[in-house]
Amino acid sequence: MPFLTILILTILPIATHAEVGLQAQYTVQRALEPVVVDGKLDEFSWESAHQINRFERILNDYDEVLFPTRAKMLWDSDYFYFAFVCQDADMWAIYDQEDDPMWSEEVVEVFIDPDGDGKRYLELEVNPLNAVVDLLIYSVSPEWHSSKDWDIAGLKTAVQAYGTVNDSLALDQGWTAEIAIPWAAMADSVTGGARPTAGDVWRLNLYRIERKGGRALQSRIRDLQAQMAQLDSLDERLPDLKATLSALGEHYHEQTEYTAWSETYQRGFHHPARFGVVQFAE
Repeated sequence: MPFLTILILTILPIATHAEVGLQAQYTVQRALEPVVVDGKLDEFSWESAHQINRFERILNDYDEVLFPTRAKMLWDSDYFYFAFVCQDADMWAIYDQEDDPMWSEEVVEVFIDPDGDGKRYLELEVNPLNAVVDLLIYSVSPEWHSSKDWDIAGLKTAVQAYGTVNDSLALDQGWTAEIAIPWAAMADSVTGGARPTAGDVWRLNLYRIERKGGRALQSRIRDLQAQMAQLDSLDERLPDLKATLSALGEHYHEQTEYTAWSETYQRGFHHPARFGVVQFAE
């Protein structure tokens, strides 16, 4: 998408957004029982897991977050688990097929770069329809190199919607997303064959994109883009379409809350040096 050597840090045994240096911290507890990935988050392990209570604004307008996000993580011998609880008054999505460019709409995201070197790390996005995009980021600098053809084999995701997705006339409460990423799926491409043991420290980040501009605005932007693609560059309508599209795109961006667990700034989402620090615990 359209985001070092491991720092040796003391990880506090509580969920916190307080940073040591630049990074947020979290202790990942081991699941006490099998986790059923159904989006309900009702296992005792989820109830007792440390909770991240605040995602910070990034990329635009560093002010109040109108639709907050909470998150938790767990692990066991087979999976790395993630849970998001997203307040949302208007849940929507247009894309519904795997590997569609969902980052232009509403999603939650997980980026995992175990050693924090900015190479060979995974990106996973889930939208309110439980559609996913997963890709492997080979590097972001000096040139962007990634693959959407790479898949997280055995990935499990589930969403529970509290309201109605794609009904802009209804007032929604929000949605939950539950994710289970198999260690085996990351072994060859991301972790170099390793899986964590208690005490290990990894780097990752969690994001949420909440777009208050809504489905209708995004649909209009897509229609204009399609029209422009069909026009000759000398067509007299092209300048007006470009101006309209630019204005709509700016409004769409201004109406978006980009938030992250561990704050990133100039380099946006793909900034592993500012990914959070997690430690795996028994």
